[in-house]
Amino acid sequence: MKTKQKSEKKFKDNLRWQALKILDQIEHQHQYSNVVLDRFLTETDLSDKDQRLLVKIVYGVIQRRYTLDYYLAPLLKGKKVEDWVGSLLRLSVYQIVYLDRIPSHAVVNEAVSIAKVNGHQGLGNFVNGVLRHFLRNERPSFEKIQNPVKRLSIQYSVEEWIVEKLLAVKTLDEVENILVSLIEEPFVSARINRPTEERHNILEELTAEGFSVEASPLSPYGIRCMKGNLIHSTAFSKGILTIQDESSMLVAPLGGIQGNEQILDACSAPGGKATHIASFVKDGHLTALDISEGKLKKVAEHMERMDLADKVSLFVSDATKFYPKNDVLYDIIYLDAPCSGLGLMRRKPEIKYLKTQDDVIGLAQIQLQLLEHMSQLLKDGGTLVYSTCTITEEENESVLERFTEIHPEFSIEPIQEVDNIPSNLINEKGQVRVWPNQYHTDGFFIARLKKNN
Repeated sequence: MKTKQKSEKKFKDNLRWQALKILDQIEHQHQYSNVVLDRFLTETDLSDKDQRLLVKIVYGVIQRRYTLDYYLAPLLKGKKVEDWVGSLLRLSVYQIVYLDRIPSHAVVNEAVSIAKVNGHQGLGNFVNGVLRHFLRNERPSFEKIQNPVKRLSIQYSVEEWIVEKLLAVKTLDEVENILVSLIEEPFVSARINRPTEERHNILEELTAEGFSVEASPLSPYGIRCMKGNLIHSTAFSKGILTIQDESSMLVAPLGGIQGNEQILDACSAPGGKATHIASFVKDGHLTALDISEGKLKKVAEHMERMDLADKVSLFVSDATKFYPKNDVLYDIIYLDAPCSGLGLMRRKPEIKYLKTQDDVIGLAQIQLQLLEHMSQLLKDGGTLVYSTCTITEEENESVLERFTEIHPEFSIEPIQEVDNIPSNLINEKGQVRVWPNQYHTDGFFIARLKKNN
């Protein structure tokens, strides 16, 4: 997006202008939304209130892109517009339809002003005409779309192939419930790092500091925050809390750590699960790998902040090529495998437009390769915990079926309610499936395998 100097000067403190530039980086420069927003929010002078509105607008526009384009299509009538103009129109329509804080006429006036200054008078007139027509006319109905796959794709702004994947294993109503949940605002959740800390005491302390919090209904280690930024809490500064989605909090306890084992975390970044694993280590040791040196530095920072650094050794390594010194074998291996990330569509909405069916096929092959290599590093009688943050069968159940066929020495060790997992998340094979609508968390898959003697 080319920005004129006068635009930067005139709109320097304008929230919608900043949102427009952020959207350009995400949608047209293909940067991740959380990375772009984190970078902007650390540098901005916007008030907390305006920061929250900015985040809401940016995520909302990305989450509902196909829906917004559906609304705009009858008004544009096939006319091609520059990328930034398309983003400006989407941003404006999103505010008109989904936000009630800003009067519609103010949204239009601001969009026209941005179009004129960063474009020209004619562009301002064009934007004015499109948005005024939108305000006057009735919105197109989704019910007119007879093909259910296409309707769900447009109404909930998701690729048709993803809808088809969901419909292969869920009813139409169930799929719609899942898609509805994926365009809702996510909770911020945090995990208590030390198993000995009493959750109710932490909740009381956070409430006294002005945070609106409650216990997670999914994880005994989890806290949900509805108001406030937990990073600024005393508990976070003391290393008692770390930000982590509730679904991923289920993984570490399923290894059955007693405290004295040799443990491998094969794909450890960004570090939420690695620090959770390390919190259970007593006389044993955790080896944590990641292929990215930059991401592994973040893991190291988390370990230091939580006073866990002495329990872990960190290595930059491709997990398919890692061999421990002295041919050490591990008692427990955690493999949080690289995946399509489709369970994260609520928090990283750009994922649903970027990933393809070919990506799923390719990732399933990588996952199988990782399992193959991990099988060589696990002791007889050892436990392997496999997890992903995606919802496709190809990357979850199907990968494990192929792996156990090739390696009959491995078997699924069923996960049960005694493992502190709600029964509605455990499938008939004893594997955990968390759908995004069940607890308003990331979609997740977890399986536990045993290597038989």
